[in-house]
Amino acid sequence: MTLNPGQSATLTLQFYSDHTSSFTGTVTISTNSTQGGAAISMSGDGVPSLSGLTCDTQSYAGAGTDSCLVSLYGAAPYTGFTVSLSSNNSSITLPASVTVPSGAMSVGFSAAVKTVSTSQSAVLTATAGGIAKTFTVQLGPSSTMLTANASSIPFGSVLINSPAEQSVTLTASGTSPVTISSVAITGNGFTNSGLTAPMTLNPGQTAVLNVQFTPTGSGSYSGQITIASNSSSGNVTIGLNGTGYGHKVLLNWNAPSSGGVTGYNVYRVASGSTSYQRVNSATVSSTTFTDGNVKSGTSYTYYVTSLDGSGLESVPSNTTVVGVPTP
Repeated sequence: MTLNPGQSATLTLQFYSDHTSSFTGTVTISTNSTQGGAAISMSGDGVPSLSGLTCDTQSYAGAGTDSCLVSLYGAAPYTGFTVSLSSNNSSITLPASVTVPSGAMSVGFSAAVKTVSTSQSAVLTATAGGIAKTFTVQLGPSSTMLTANASSIPFGSVLINSPAEQSVTLTASGTSPVTISSVAITGNGFTNSGLTAPMTLNPGQTAVLNVQFTPTGSGSYSGQITIASNSSSGNVTIGLNGTGYGHKVLLNWNAPSSGGVTGYNVYRVASGSTSYQRVNSATVSSTTFTDGNVKSGTSYTYYVTSLDGSGLESVPSNTTVVGVPTP
């Protein structure tokens, strides 16, 4: 470049740092000037700059606490690096600022999220050194929901006076806590245990309700569990059903060889007793009899007598012992 007398030229210098440090340099300008060349000394310090703002959760339905992180290009100086924080929505509260510690490249902070009644968004902003980084969080209304893993509990056939038990799992499946206010059960033979109201379940928590069925006689049984809570879906109802059955002893014998038999009587005695009792209410006309009034785990000894046309009763037959099984 040639400059005529009185002319001038501008030299623009730039400084760029890819890490935090101090830098020096020299610009040397060679000319045919009688004063010789020119030397310009340069110096500069690399300082960190804001690189990002992130949070763990991008959407909320209900209140909560979000964990967020401010990150830098380069490590913070020994005095630390302060970043200003703000939110454009009052439903999310942030600290006014955070300071990245000396030598660190990031720092975490917590954002407090409030419950909202309508869907909306919130923009979080981190600012430092003229650089701004943002993160958007979607907010929605909370939901209170209680669900059960079964809508009915079939117990099937259950021995009389022998309890059978099944369980049902209740889950707070919404975004806000659920409070169970009462558990009511209807139907003969059905009871419940394991859950005491009132009980509060946080979102995702579960509780187990045990249901017992103890039939007191043969036949079909039905009932219902009603679980009341503040769930937006209303009460949880679970149908109950089962059948009671009892052990029976079936006896059969050979008829006497002599004729004239008009019927039979059946007698029994329970183990541990010596007094036989007749078990048939009316004369048995055939050579078979079913005793349905027996208890589990008890042994009975039976004999049979025959009756003639005059109502005279024969001597007892031989005895037989029957053990009723335990469920």
